[in-house]
Amino acid sequence: MRFIDYVTKQDPSGETTWKAVCVSGDEVECGAASPVLGGDEAANDWMAEHTAQTGHRRYKRIFEDYALVEPK
Repeated sequence: MRFIDYVTKQDPSGETTWKAVCVSGDEVECGAASPVLGGDEAANDWMAEHTAQTGHRRYKRIFEDYALVEPK
């Protein structure tokens, strides 16, 4: 039996998406969520706009991508 080392890397042919969810609130989180966006800049813009409208400043950022696992 032979041990093989693997490396995980981002799949360049896969889509990368970002989303933001407002988690501001004392007892109940706001819960406002951006649509699925194509980059971190778009997510940052959505958060800045939501902050300007509401004063909310705490967000959960969600990043998704596709990964490849290959032998080293």
